[in-house]
Amino acid sequence: MKKKLSMKRLILYIGTALVFLVAAFPLFYLFLTSVKPAGMLMDVPPAMVFRPTLDHYKEVIIGHKYYRYYANSLIISISASVLTLILGSMMAFATTRFRFFGKKILPSLVVITRMYMPVSTLLPIYMVGQFFGLLDTYLYFILVYTSLQLPLTYYILTGFFADLPPELVESAELDGCSTHTLFFKIAFPLALPGIIAAGILIFVFNWNEFLFGLVLSSTRVVPAPVALSAFSESEGSVLWGQLSALGMSMSIPVILVMVFLSKYLIKGILSGAVKG
Repeated sequence: MKKKLSMKRLILYIGTALVFLVAAFPLFYLFLTSVKPAGMLMDVPPAMVFRPTLDHYKEVIIGHKYYRYYANSLIISISASVLTLILGSMMAFATTRFRFFGKKILPSLVVITRMYMPVSTLLPIYMVGQFFGLLDTYLYFILVYTSLQLPLTYYILTGFFADLPPELVESAELDGCSTHTLFFKIAFPLALPGIIAAGILIFVFNWNEFLFGLVLSSTRVVPAPVALSAFSESEGSVLWGQLSALGMSMSIPVILVMVFLSKYLIKGILSGAVKG
């Protein structure tokens, strides 16, 4: 029995390692290309042993001033994620704790907004931004990204707030706890694993958003994905080293978020699975 169990674990470990290698190899090769000297980029077969260099990063991030686009994406993604979490958690808390007209159909209405393609709203959003003069501004990017991710955030957090211990909430209300205090002092900390898990997903979605960034930007506030797509066209030829450096730089924030906050993501997912 132990041998069979050990064999099953061995197969599981080997399968997991193979899946990880297949998934991680493109990122690994992208990193190698980004630090490979320019004279070795077109070697056949590709050189795997070389002295790494940061010249491609210096040329494109500092020389071409692409750090501005990364700063734009960070400002937009972080601000929109924080605003989405605040509004989404308030909506979820109100839905689970208060009685109001349309309470039963509100979750379904919110889910419906995730059923159509976001591109179908691109033209109206562009026209509204043009009418109010908000195109190519941080404010409009933050508002648009928040509206895109708010339904998903609300859908995720509703389950966490609904499963809060009712005895704890009721005892706090009996002690004269205000709604404001109940939310920020009791409900919000208890639902924090789900909030962090939702925040990780929202940040990744906002950071990788391309279509709305392309249409709503011009010259002042250009997100990093849009700048990355335009790099090869502006240069007239594909500069693989610099392009790989840009792609790797785009991946770094997401990698850091997953490395340092993955435990909260797993905790939030498992908490939601157990509560469900």
